[in-house]
Amino acid sequence: MPQNKQTVVSFRVDQHLADILNNLPDKSTFIREAIMRRFYTVCPFCNGHGVMPQLIADWLQTRVPEYESVECTCCHYAYPVEIVAQQVETGGSEPFVCRHCADHEHSH
Repeated sequence: MPQNKQTVVSFRVDQHLADILNNLPDKSTFIREAIMRRFYTVCPFCNGHGVMPQLIADWLQTRVPEYESVECTCCHYAYPVEIVAQQVETGGSEPFVCRHCADHEHSH
């Protein structure tokens, strides 16, 4: 099984920001999470936990209408067809890859 290799990335910051970062208990985690928040929005209901209490899930289910969706073959998120209609060819045999994955040449 291949291991997830990590790469060290460096960048320049001013002294004030360096001081703030150096005072964090885990600056690598903070920086990774900040970068990921730039690309993805945290779910307002689960706050990024990926799960939520059943009471909230039941309430949400009654308010979210049924919609046709298509799954990205890369990230496996379900996208409502109405917002990706131009990317999805009806009846096409090509697998759907969302714009984010295509733009960043992901290979999940």
